[in-house]
Amino acid sequence: MKLQLTIDHGKDFEVLDMVEKLSPVVDVVEIGYPIMVTFGLTLVQEIRHRNPDVRLYADIKLFHGGTGVIGRCFDMGADVVSVLSAAPDPVISKAVAQAHERGGKIACNLTCPPSRVGERTAQVDELGVDYVIAVSGYIPAYDYDLESHRGPRLFEPKVRPLDIAATAKRNLRQAKLGVSTGINESNIRDVVALGPELVLVGRGILDAPDRTEAAARLKRYMPFEG
Repeated sequence: MKLQLTIDHGKDFEVLDMVEKLSPVVDVVEIGYPIMVTFGLTLVQEIRHRNPDVRLYADIKLFHGGTGVIGRCFDMGADVVSVLSAAPDPVISKAVAQAHERGGKIACNLTCPPSRVGERTAQVDELGVDYVIAVSGYIPAYDYDLESHRGPRLFEPKVRPLDIAATAKRNLRQAKLGVSTGINESNIRDVVALGPELVLVGRGILDAPDRTEAAARLKRYMPFEG
């Protein structure tokens, strides 16, 4: 089980500083989608140059075409690159092929209604993705996005925390589970009990007064890998 630090916001020099200080206490560093949009792959390249041993996850959320983009991500230093489960199957298959040719991995973010989580998880697993990333359900807005297209004012939670992740876990055969969104020390025990390979934490670390200590505390809940 690995702790993945998700960095979604910050100036480029702030991101570089966060990676330098926190990479020794986390297992994976994710350069989140907002950062990717702002700074692009040059930041990934710079992080790799400064931190040759860091496990680096580029959250580009590939959806349409873009297999050349996948290759570019790995060429610039990423170890893991994300695609969306809503992408057409041929796009996901080509992304997997591009990744594996370069010794990298593909993470597939679940982007489907709860009623289709099990089915789509099994499908992308069959396509060869390495990880399936499910939202935790601890932030209701994400349940709303997955549940329906109704406006926020009409939202009524229908999915309990970790329901989506647990459903995904039951339908995996080869890929490993990742759980993201709203994870912190108040709920980490329940997340760990589900047995994911990746536990993605952003604000649970980055909003803490002492980020290094927060990351170290979260790590203590995870099974030790000797």
